[in-house]
Amino acid sequence: MLDRSKAPETYEIDAVSIQIAEVTHLSNGARLHLIKSETQPVVRLDFVFKAGKWYEEKKGTSDLAAKMLLEGSINHTAKQIADKVGFYGASLENNHGYDRSEFTLYCLAKYTSDLLALVLDVLQNPAFPEEEFNLLKQRTSQSLKVQRQKNNYLATHAFTQQVYGSSYPYTFGFDEGILEAITKEEVEAFYRKRFVTQELEVFACGAIDDVLQLQLENEISSLQLQPSAASATTNLEEVSSAKDKFKLVSVADSLQSSIRIGKRFPKIDHADYHKLLVLNEIFGGYFGSRLMRNIREDKGYTYGIHSVVSPKEQDSIFYIGTDVNYAVTDNTIEEVLKEIKLLQQEQVPEEELETVKNYMLGKFLNDISTIFDQCDRYKRITLHKLTPEHYNNYVTTVRTVTAPELQDLANKYLQPDDLYTTVAGRKE
Repeated sequence: MLDRSKAPETYEIDAVSIQIAEVTHLSNGARLHLIKSETQPVVRLDFVFKAGKWYEEKKGTSDLAAKMLLEGSINHTAKQIADKVGFYGASLENNHGYDRSEFTLYCLAKYTSDLLALVLDVLQNPAFPEEEFNLLKQRTSQSLKVQRQKNNYLATHAFTQQVYGSSYPYTFGFDEGILEAITKEEVEAFYRKRFVTQELEVFACGAIDDVLQLQLENEISSLQLQPSAASATTNLEEVSSAKDKFKLVSVADSLQSSIRIGKRFPKIDHADYHKLLVLNEIFGGYFGSRLMRNIREDKGYTYGIHSVVSPKEQDSIFYIGTDVNYAVTDNTIEEVLKEIKLLQQEQVPEEELETVKNYMLGKFLNDISTIFDQCDRYKRITLHKLTPEHYNNYVTTVRTVTAPELQDLANKYLQPDDLYTTVAGRKE
């Protein structure tokens, strides 16, 4: 019988096991990654193209191109696509990002065959109907206007412009009027140039038997997307960081100010990256972090404050974000810098460090608990060209990193003179 008077035993996490896919190189140049699991009778298919903002020649074209694929094909209208997906209780969605554009199908395993042809038709035969394009552009522009009335949107947009420059692909959001100037022909040209099978990665996970595997290989091999005659390369501008480290985006009569503070960080494959994740967690990465204890619980300046390390394929960015009453904007920035100074001058106490390590390792185990979670981790390894030991190295680093190492990293990467600060709203 279970003795509830005794706490359950705890164990050290020495290593983790991330499922590695079975990779098939298809005849059309695409790669199919298979991760099988019979736990639940469901399947997820991710079609991942090198068609994110990184490859744009004109801002906004990658976003509209990805969305237009679900607005109708030569063989199906947008309504017919949505109705068929809904009939099978499935989900077909697009996730457009900085580096990639993904199309994801969730469905019961027994319906995968019925829906696969529809997905391939959407990818290969978009109609780009004029009326649907104009409506999409109108909806997207209206949504952008609403977003641009929010301080947190303006702060993040201006902050990334400070860090990267206004033309760099990793700049968040859009300036007003950008989307209205895009033509349907420019969107179609981006599709023809970037949605190509030679660079397509397909990740299939879930209840995939031998019959379904063979069908996936045969059907996806039939997808023929060739690059247009125009060069598929993009001439990117160099990072053009602002000389002035502070920027105020004035919003008259605003009662709140959105604050962003940060800088570029090492890429995900850098030797210091995993240690920096531990430093970030202590600083502002979770609910018990130093920023939360100081600025939320002690000072009462905000409901929430966080710090984030956001990795892209070509770079990473670190930033602190919060919304405060405009009257305490300067005080909040001052307290953030004080917390950075403490990390640089004093070693993290052992008890605090152990708490953060246990939290990070426990959260990581929870984040790889399902087959879809496992596939997401494997996908990151593949797209970022990481070693198979990446996550075991993460676990080892979290377990073994020391307080002196974190202090050294704080002094190396968090010098106040290197940080950009953006405020959207107004100062006292």
